[in-house]
Amino acid sequence: MIRHNTVTTLFSVIMQGACLVGCVTPVTDLKVAKTPEKMSLGPPFWSAKVMENEPVLFVRDEGKTVATGRLLFTPSGKLTIVGPDLVIKYVEGQDYVWRPGTDTIELTAASRIPFKTAAQMVPPPGSPNTLNGVLFSEGRFFHDLQVQVTYQHAGIWPLQESPQPERLSHSLAKLRARQALKIVALGDSITEGYNASGFQASLAPPYQPSYPFLVANTLRDRFGAPVTLANLGRAGTGADWGLEMVAGVTSEKPDLVILAFGMNHSEAPTDFEAIMRKLRDAVQAACPGADIVLVAPMTGNPRSFPAERFRGYREALRNLGMSNVALADVTSPWLELLKRKPFSDLSGNNINHPNDFGHRLYAQVICRLFPLTNKGAPTGKRK
Repeated sequence: MIRHNTVTTLFSVIMQGACLVGCVTPVTDLKVAKTPEKMSLGPPFWSAKVMENEPVLFVRDEGKTVATGRLLFTPSGKLTIVGPDLVIKYVEGQDYVWRPGTDTIELTAASRIPFKTAAQMVPPPGSPNTLNGVLFSEGRFFHDLQVQVTYQHAGIWPLQESPQPERLSHSLAKLRARQALKIVALGDSITEGYNASGFQASLAPPYQPSYPFLVANTLRDRFGAPVTLANLGRAGTGADWGLEMVAGVTSEKPDLVILAFGMNHSEAPTDFEAIMRKLRDAVQAACPGADIVLVAPMTGNPRSFPAERFRGYREALRNLGMSNVALADVTSPWLELLKRKPFSDLSGNNINHPNDFGHRLYAQVICRLFPLTNKGAPTGKRK
């Protein structure tokens, strides 16, 4: 769920991490876009009984006469489908058919909803817009194909949340006291913002910010504290580049550092753990008062990215948890999503970037490390 808090400003074009008047968020990454409203997160989809803006890219399978799309849950009543801009409204019976008791939507012959054929999703070798044997594009190409579905349901998300020890004591203390908090995000193209609709390279309505900005906005709204963000993410990078950026992280004087690497790595989990341990230790030595969030990433397209690699990276990062260092596990819910939906519903480039829904997932997983109330003291020993 995204919350939109409309505000009146003197500017018609504001940065992606915009906030309420009087609360200025400095941004170091200028590849951000206009957004008419502040955007932050409401309850996560796994704890709500209303699924809002679930993306669906309709595909017509070989030998079929109609394109279909699958939902995460079975709706308990009528659903609504809007365009990726959240403005265009589609009409049941005219554009699509949904049969009660099912999680599948079919397009009509005269539907205005875009779709691809199964053959188009896996083009022959040498075809344009193809990478690793699948349809691929940066920018807004996939965004424009993914309609948004909202519906009520009675489904249960199988990954139940379990209480975690509160390791991020420095950040939580400042937030609960409504003191200023400075976040630095360091990672690859996902952190930089690729394929969020509010990112300049994929700019399109509804101009949703990428996950680091959603985290900053959500924590600001949740705690009523001034939260600022420096996004140092850069496309094509890994943890070795992150080590070179420690001085840049330190210069921002962070209270909280988000470290999000893994998508551009291919080494064994033990080697990934070793380089991430060096990065964790370097940030701790340079910023001894800062908390650290280690993000276990989404998986890439299963046709070319083995899920087992990302499971191994998740466990490698779990081994690095300690006092003031916490794991944000995006890998586990992402893999669960892929049991219910195709990768093309969730990705912004069909290879290795999340769409708006995926950026919201990243932010929700990180934000659940910051509960409003104190549930326990920090625990853990340095490893």
